[in-house]
Amino acid sequence: MNEKYVTADAALYLGLKPGTLQIWRTLKHSPAPAYVKMGSRVYYLKKDLDAYIESQRVEAV
Repeated sequence: MNEKYVTADAALYLGLKPGTLQIWRTLKHSPAPAYVKMGSRVYYLKKDLDAYIESQRVEAV
């Protein structure tokens, strides 16, 4: 089973502030990683956080 993180832990993992993830979730064209909403709770799966990190990778030219 994949690890899941609450917003504060996901933000720490990504090096962001929790408020940044909260704001990104409200944007229509958000740069936010995928998340899971269960009732009023929001979780981020580790595999989605890792995919987000990989998507931000820039190759040096």
